[in-house]
Amino acid sequence: MYSRLIVIMMVGFCIHLNTSAEIFELVNNYDITASDIRSADFNNDGLEDFAVVEDIAGDGYYEVFLSNGDCSFTRPGAVLVDMLGVSQLLIGDFTEDGNEDILVMILYFTSRLYIGDGTGQFTEFETYPWTAHNGCVADLNNDGHLDIVGTPFDTLNHYPPVYIYGDTVLVMLGDGAGGFAEGWVYDEYPPGYGGYCSCQLAYFDNPDTDTILDMCVPCYEGFLVFQGVGDGTFSDPEYYVVDFPAGDDVSQLYCACGDFDEDDYIDIAISGDASLDPPSTYIFLNQQDGTFMQLGDEWSGYFGAEIIQIATADLDLDGHLDLSKAGEGSIAGYGDGTFNGEWYLSYHPSWCKFVFIDMDLDGDLDLANWWGQIFTNTTITQGCEEGTSGPFTGLRLFAAPNPFLTDVSIEVAGYQGSDCILQIFDLSGRLVRKLDPVTGDGEAVFMWDGISSGGSDLPSGIYTARLNSGINTTSVTLLKLSN
Repeated sequence: MYSRLIVIMMVGFCIHLNTSAEIFELVNNYDITASDIRSADFNNDGLEDFAVVEDIAGDGYYEVFLSNGDCSFTRPGAVLVDMLGVSQLLIGDFTEDGNEDILVMILYFTSRLYIGDGTGQFTEFETYPWTAHNGCVADLNNDGHLDIVGTPFDTLNHYPPVYIYGDTVLVMLGDGAGGFAEGWVYDEYPPGYGGYCSCQLAYFDNPDTDTILDMCVPCYEGFLVFQGVGDGTFSDPEYYVVDFPAGDDVSQLYCACGDFDEDDYIDIAISGDASLDPPSTYIFLNQQDGTFMQLGDEWSGYFGAEIIQIATADLDLDGHLDLSKAGEGSIAGYGDGTFNGEWYLSYHPSWCKFVFIDMDLDGDLDLANWWGQIFTNTTITQGCEEGTSGPFTGLRLFAAPNPFLTDVSIEVAGYQGSDCILQIFDLSGRLVRKLDPVTGDGEAVFMWDGISSGGSDLPSGIYTARLNSGINTTSVTLLKLSN
């Protein structure tokens, strides 16, 4: 349990201001030059840490930053991986001992696994003859073990090795003991449709019944949607072409998955690189059948920016997912699939990869990037401006205790409808639980024990409780603590 009291503001709903509001404030700078950054709790203290891979004097290292809970970090020291250099990393408990491990990509050739001991220290375990760049970690075949999906490099046909330009997606199935076996390879892209793969995993089908992960893979001028089979393989993909402005030459795209229109189905955001004039973001809404349709609006960014990552989270705690793009900053979501223009929430992150972590334990998400810059999110300290953003009629949500450890009570005031179901979403916008009220008659009370609809204990972190009563919607942000 955390040793300090955490206070989070109870807000029924918030509205966006008409002018840009910088919500991130630089509070620490560790002055590093990394090539990738990922977050996890490496020393099992309930605080989210992060790790980077970086080149120091030409050699490749990984380094762990252990959170102190106040936007500062303890650095045990950089660890030499290989004199060839390193490029990216993935995080997961690959040996199932309850501790997070680090898998480092050694440039184009191999990957090396370092086993965590739960204190923030790691031991070299094994080197594998493959890489999985721009990848994800998840249980893809539902056997209880973590698997890996990503893009390998082509070392056979090229020297020096080069990317396969997105023409291959590789799944490596984990055995829970640090071993991996090739499970699935896709290399049947139409000619000319290759691009740097940056796959994202999501549940695209019915949120009440879907237990099989699907995958979005950006490629040249669009993206591919793969439906998961459940055994670590995927069906033949559906190719979606982005309706870019005439004359734009798009060679590299990145995606983020989340429920942007709040219909319980996961949508896709696609953003392009500097070849767009200016680089823009496009939203494809899930048609509730696993297919997607492009929304007519686009959100432009800074001309000449090099986008290398796009991510989604509720940064301003208004109950709606926002979008952040490395190279452009953050824009605010309205909850209907639309967003408020260029850099609306923040000019950060900028030209580098990043992770969102609640580093000061106040309930909003802070930011760390691969330059070692630490930005605190000022949403909680500034507060959300209460008001109306639609035809609300006094509808409010109040949660207590919040933050919570095992149980939280969510009270609805001003509800006049006959049907009343509360939905709980994680930061990706995925629906994790539906709740029926304990009482009614204009005021409903819900009880949540932090358990998902499938019966699993959800991890600590930020969740959104949302009540939709026809045209009226209200939400409250919940912070679940770890034991």
